[in-house]
Amino acid sequence: MEINTTITVLITIVSVGILSTLVYLVSTVRSLKDRVGTLALEMVDFHTYVDNQEVENARKHEKFSDDVEIRFDRVHRKVSKNQEEVYQNLDRLETKLPEKIRTVIGHIEFARPLDNKINKG
Repeated sequence: MEINTTITVLITIVSVGILSTLVYLVSTVRSLKDRVGTLALEMVDFHTYVDNQEVENARKHEKFSDDVEIRFDRVHRKVSKNQEEVYQNLDRLETKLPEKIRTVIGHIEFARPLDNKINKG
């Protein structure tokens, strides 16, 4: 009978060990399940944050592009206006310069002052 009792005690000890191991494993699995759930929620929050950042950066880029385009348009208009003024001045100079040269040469040839006044001195 002693062997049966010893076997029963050993089986009980092994059963208690297996049960405690199973309880530990169930506890660990529950803890991991909770942690995985928390990580899943954190991933969703992170993706939402990244998506919001992308949208915000896209808006900033679009606004910057619009501002740059407006500034380039303003500069282009100013340059075009200045260019037109330069061409007009060149045209005026082109038409008036030969006459002025002739007048100056005439004054030099005949030794007349440019203002047609005689210097009294």
